[in-house]
Amino acid sequence: MYTAMAADEETPLPASQMVTATSDPYTDTTRAITVTADNPEFSIRLKSNPTTGYRWYLKTWPNTWLKVIGLDYSASNTALVGSGGEEVWHFKVLPQAFQARMLMSIEFVSIQPWNMQKVEASISQTFYVVTDVKE
Repeated sequence: MYTAMAADEETPLPASQMVTATSDPYTDTTRAITVTADNPEFSIRLKSNPTTGYRWYLKTWPNTWLKVIGLDYSASNTALVGSGGEEVWHFKVLPQAFQARMLMSIEFVSIQPWNMQKVEASISQTFYVVTDVKE
């Protein structure tokens, strides 16, 4: 059974907690995305409400191995003023990341841009991506 180590190197992520990248945006932070060289693109969906001034920002990510290829926002289908929606971030794992099995983490932070000094008190979400290498 393949076990990936979480960012803190103490918490293993069992294979049963991994999912293969699909065309559906990924939302579950408790499961690592498994990406292959044949299918290097994936998306992450985050609930968002820019009417409050809060936006999701990338805080940390392995930009040597991972490229942001797009960001979309879609409002919820409601007539309520101030209702939120979703941000969908699109990523591509670069070819050099498939030289060996890797565990990468992507950390997002939701914060108002005029309150960046309070980034440590903001809401954050961390997603894990595992490269699956053919041996």
